[in-house]
Amino acid sequence: MDSLTHIVIGGALGELTLGKKIGNKAIIIGAVANTIPDLDVFFTKFAVTPEQGLQMHRGFTHAFFFHPFIALPFAFLLYTIFRKKIPLLTCYFVFLSGFITHVLLDGGTTYGTQMLMPFTNKLISWNNLSVVDPLFTIPVLLFFIVVWFFNKENNLRRNLAAISLVLSLIYLGTSTFNKLNSAKVFKQNLQQQNIQYTQFSTTPTMFTSFLWNVLAVNDSMIYVGEYSVFQKNKKVDFVGFKRNIDLLEPVKNTAAVQALLWFSQGNYLVEQGQNDTLEFYNIKWGRGDFTNTKPKEAFRFYFKIYKDRKGTVAFKSVEPDFTRKDFANYFSLIHHRIFD
Repeated sequence: MDSLTHIVIGGALGELTLGKKIGNKAIIIGAVANTIPDLDVFFTKFAVTPEQGLQMHRGFTHAFFFHPFIALPFAFLLYTIFRKKIPLLTCYFVFLSGFITHVLLDGGTTYGTQMLMPFTNKLISWNNLSVVDPLFTIPVLLFFIVVWFFNKENNLRRNLAAISLVLSLIYLGTSTFNKLNSAKVFKQNLQQQNIQYTQFSTTPTMFTSFLWNVLAVNDSMIYVGEYSVFQKNKKVDFVGFKRNIDLLEPVKNTAAVQALLWFSQGNYLVEQGQNDTLEFYNIKWGRGDFTNTKPKEAFRFYFKIYKDRKGTVAFKSVEPDFTRKDFANYFSLIHHRIFD
């Protein structure tokens, strides 16, 4: 999830746990506890290669196995600061629960989380929530804004925290229901259109759980489509992209390409680039532009695979420079796709 969501969710949990004892400081502590796992971004700056940096994010700081150990120093620090007010076990619970909540939220998004390290580095993602979804965040954000105006003894603070979390959980349940329903619609359409696939996944469109993407993959093609929970008919128009996976054969066993294959979770296609480079499209988020059928326009984020000066295969991320107009066009696009 985005940082703001982690902050406000952590703040609400901190209020429920410590609010009556230490007031607004509980909100700050909860927000910090729920944010700490994302400090792995700091470690990626010391990565020697791009693939190491890619694999570090949502790595050991997002792994349940390490959380009991990582929580210990933070718990002792909190206990030292509030020795007379908060028991050590409560301090430990605050941070441990913050870490676990963070990972569970991230696991709901499409990026993928290595939550079972060190036993496996498999990226786990339930794909039932967009990495940024205002309707999930707003109830807890409102609590986060309003709570500062109430005295720590006022039980309304705890009630607001609980209500905001329940509302967000209800929305999460709705999002999960929409995912299951859209998956059923997608599979029916794939069968009716005689599209064969060996891998199937559905993901929410950015910023909403009312519009869903499908990825149906086989060895040669990857089919994408969108379905709005509000559309009157159940017909889905699929667009097929050639995967061109044979282009990777000369470099497939290199560390750089193996990292990209791992990160894509099988949802990728390859295009020949300029000057002996390859363009690797990790499309597990679905199309960014539902009106385009060309990879570079439909999937504007991709990786360029090339050989560096030493002849080592490497990659770099290619990202567009979004303007306000781009964002306005995107919101208009998803609005019309959801409701028209």
